[in-house]
Amino acid sequence: MKKLLSHHEIAMLFVLVSAPGQVALADPDAATLQQERLVEVVSTTPENAEFRLTPEGTALLRRLGMART
Repeated sequence: MKKLLSHHEIAMLFVLVSAPGQVALADPDAATLQQERLVEVVSTTPENAEFRLTPEGTALLRRLGMART
């Protein structure tokens, strides 16, 4: 991770762990997480895509005490 995350970006990381389909691909906080390689975009169907945590994102959540289930 190259920069400190804002509280909005950390909150977005928590949302993505529980409801990734609820986050718009154009969300600026999610885009920052993607730039930091904490999340990635994956296709769920040919017409839809959503964010998924990367191993780095999962590790960060563990360090924050929010283990992924």
